[in-house]
Amino acid sequence: MVAPRSSLAEQAVASLHSAGDDQEALEEAIQAAAFLDAIPGDDRQKLRAARFRLRKIKEAAAKGVASADRSPHIKAEYNPAEFDVLTSVDQGQQVPRYEKLSWRMLSRPGGAIAKPDDFYRLYALHMQVTQGDNTTERPMWAERGGLDFDGRARWDAWTALKGLDTDKARLRFVRLYYEFTPAALYKDTRGAQ
Repeated sequence: MVAPRSSLAEQAVASLHSAGDDQEALEEAIQAAAFLDAIPGDDRQKLRAARFRLRKIKEAAAKGVASADRSPHIKAEYNPAEFDVLTSVDQGQQVPRYEKLSWRMLSRPGGAIAKPDDFYRLYALHMQVTQGDNTTERPMWAERGGLDFDGRARWDAWTALKGLDTDKARLRFVRLYYEFTPAALYKDTRGAQ
């Protein structure tokens, strides 16, 4: 019989996933999830995979490797004050600027579609700054029937940031906005905005 998964383990794994390729966030998530080393199973494997991902990120940074996956918008330093500009809503629009980027659409079971993980990470950081910790109920069904993959991905990403400081969330948002891979978009227009 398999032991039930604790909510602490679920939160730790969600934090590992929500960190993405952000070196600082990944280091913090790995440190917080270190207790998973003592628990055999999938969660420990996810911790080990995150450590491997961090090691690869550090190696690439040390070598100064520029890969095709690497964003051409990476900066040496990021200003959290840019958060307001990147999340601003243009006049006559109802959607923040980052949501209007031409995100690739990924197929899900049942004909549903969703955006890449980087979109949901940006959304979660935006919500954490503007509304704090997620207190809503996890969505289940979409308006047109079937599972609400988009709503659930948004909810999961935001919930994984529980307790994250607003200032850290602002900085992580700005860094992620410039550093996520251009492959997540059909056309990378981040520099044109």
